[in-house]
Amino acid sequence: MFSKFSIKQKLISIMMIPLIVVILLSAKLAYNAYTETINLQKIEKIVLLSTKIGAMVHETQKERGMTAGFLGSKGKKFIDSLPNQRENVNSKKEDLLTFLKDFDTNNYTTEFKDNLEKGLSQLEQIDDVRNKVSSLTIDTGAAITYYTKMNGQFLNVIASSIQLATNVKLSQRLTAYTNFLLSKERAGIERAVGSNTFARDNFGKGMRVKFNNLVAEQNAYLDSFLKVANMTDRSFYNNTLTGEAISEVNRMREILLSSGKTSEFGIEAKYWFDTITKKINLLKQVEDYLATEIIETSTTEKEIMFTETTLFAVLTTLGIALTLIMGRTIAFTLLIDVKDVKAGLDNFFAFINFEKDDLELIKIHSNDELGQMSKIINKNIENTKHNIQTDKDLIANTIDVANKINNGHLSTRISLHSNNPQLNELKDIINEMLNTLECNIKKISDVLISFSNMDYRPTVNKENLDGTLGRLCDDVNKLSKSFTEILIENKRNGMILSQNAETLTSNLNELSNAATTQAASLEETAASLEELTANLQQNTESTTEMANYGTKVKESVSVGHELATKTVDAMEDINDQTTAITEAITVIDQIAFQTNILSLNAAVEAATAGEAGKGFAVVAQEVRNLASRSAEAAKEIKDIVLNAQTKTDYGKTIATDMIKGYDELNINISKTIHLIENVSTASKEQEQGIIQINDAVNQLDKITQVNAQNTAAADAIANKTQKISNIIVENADEKEFHGKNDIKIRAEAVNVGFAGNERRGVEKEIKKLKNEPSRNPIKKPKKQESETNEWESF
Repeated sequence: MFSKFSIKQKLISIMMIPLIVVILLSAKLAYNAYTETINLQKIEKIVLLSTKIGAMVHETQKERGMTAGFLGSKGKKFIDSLPNQRENVNSKKEDLLTFLKDFDTNNYTTEFKDNLEKGLSQLEQIDDVRNKVSSLTIDTGAAITYYTKMNGQFLNVIASSIQLATNVKLSQRLTAYTNFLLSKERAGIERAVGSNTFARDNFGKGMRVKFNNLVAEQNAYLDSFLKVANMTDRSFYNNTLTGEAISEVNRMREILLSSGKTSEFGIEAKYWFDTITKKINLLKQVEDYLATEIIETSTTEKEIMFTETTLFAVLTTLGIALTLIMGRTIAFTLLIDVKDVKAGLDNFFAFINFEKDDLELIKIHSNDELGQMSKIINKNIENTKHNIQTDKDLIANTIDVANKINNGHLSTRISLHSNNPQLNELKDIINEMLNTLECNIKKISDVLISFSNMDYRPTVNKENLDGTLGRLCDDVNKLSKSFTEILIENKRNGMILSQNAETLTSNLNELSNAATTQAASLEETAASLEELTANLQQNTESTTEMANYGTKVKESVSVGHELATKTVDAMEDINDQTTAITEAITVIDQIAFQTNILSLNAAVEAATAGEAGKGFAVVAQEVRNLASRSAEAAKEIKDIVLNAQTKTDYGKTIATDMIKGYDELNINISKTIHLIENVSTASKEQEQGIIQINDAVNQLDKITQVNAQNTAAADAIANKTQKISNIIVENADEKEFHGKNDIKIRAEAVNVGFAGNERRGVEKEIKKLKNEPSRNPIKKPKKQESETNEWESF
């Protein structure tokens, strides 16, 4: 490819390669700087969003703790502070939603958007949860779980922003910030669980383990934060997280986890909440400090990136400009010398190629390699100019002789000499060649004259000739022999073709009629097979559909069996419950009996007391009435339960019988599906067999039709063959050659038998004519108007 370029283009290419590389690298670095700047802007927006989320989560953490204490005390504690905290959360919620109106989430990852959408979805449910909390209709664990899940989704939004950070410092700070927020969230859950526990004054189910896990997770996230954070962040954290609140929280932790107590802790829930809230407020200070540091780091990195990009752009532009100036200067100087050398060589070669009568020497402007080359070329130009003029005269004489020979004058010869010994030697060889050529051409000409008179009997005498002339003499003699053999063979073949064309035509007519009849029968057979194939395919599809329905019925039976089993289990559970109810009613009956006895005793005592016991006697009477009514109600309920138990046993028996019926039905359906699958398999095999037979019949039908068409074409070929054979015989009789009069006798002898090699020769000629590309193998050929046109059509 580069060989087709000019020197100027090559020099430009050499300069363009590093230039393009520099430009591409500059573009790549500029793109990277642009991408990094965009990422820093995204991180800065996410950090601002994180501050909004952090502020709201901080308030929801307080609300979660108060809610846990409120529910744990059955609405007795935090009743005044909880509404105020809800207002604080609503205020932070409005700040977050207002910020999100101008926040485009399409520029961030799918994970980031999903976490944000899930968090906002959870936030929409907060009013419903608050109503349930206020009415004490929600479990403490469910309420804490709601707040924890919502806060977790919002914290995942901050965690997913780490993937956007390509800057090492920002990535490190975001990782530390995320771990710190997760630790702070565990502290908020710890506040809620502790508030609920102290409000109840005992651990709820699983709360002790949960509290222990929260402390462990909180410490683990803090360890991760301290490992990733830089020295300044760690120092600020250590200096902030000190004081009485920290010590007091640790003391209350020890009471809950290490004292061995499960109740009666002696600590007010409000005191625990206020103390750990002070600690979480300190954590909030660290959170705000970390967010501020991330924003400052992002701003600093953007300024550094802008400075580096500007400096690199200036240096790149300067380097490209210097490269272009130096390259142009060097290329311009080099191209001037190359242009002069090229002009001198063009003049020299124009003189050699007889395009110019005179030539000029190359102008020399420098002493470099091109200048030295120009001096050598000038010296050789002068020597060549003298020798060329001497050779021109000899060449002119040679051209004159060649022109005369070209006009047929073989007696002319080259007479002039040259300073070039090779040209003189060439001149002598040409003259000698012309002498020999003239003599031998005359011999060959005499023989060819005889051939032109249609007499192929004379031959050329070589007389020790070899090479091209010797081969020419041999070829002329071979031509005579070939003409003789061709004429003999043509006459023989023409007579053989003429004798047997009629027999071939008759046989082909019979074959054509039989092929036509066979093709019609095959078409009817193919139609019947196609109809049978369609029926088999329809049967196969129906069988497959039956198998599918059987499978679905079997699945329904399995579902019914499972439901019946569950019904039996339910009946047994009901039976157990009714038994327990019977026992409870017996206890109620006994209590009513004892109450009745006590009321009688009370009545006796009231009667003994006289006037002072009348009121008590009335009460005793009412108690006795209630005991009697309780006994009667217990008896009625007991009767109803016994009746229900009887019905349950009866339903259990029916369900058990139903399971047995399903088992038998499942077995029968399995057998039916197996039989249908066997029938479907057999139908598919029959369908495949019929399709194969159908394809074979269709293929045979096509072959039969082709044979019929080929037979018709062969019949037409036979008719033409007969006419051509007559033309061949007539043309052979018009020429003179050895053995001409003996061919007729041999041909007659062959025609009697028409077998062996002659028959095969005829068949071979028919095949050649049949495969001739100018003919149509399907349509019959049109009749020609004359024998001459018949011959030309082949």
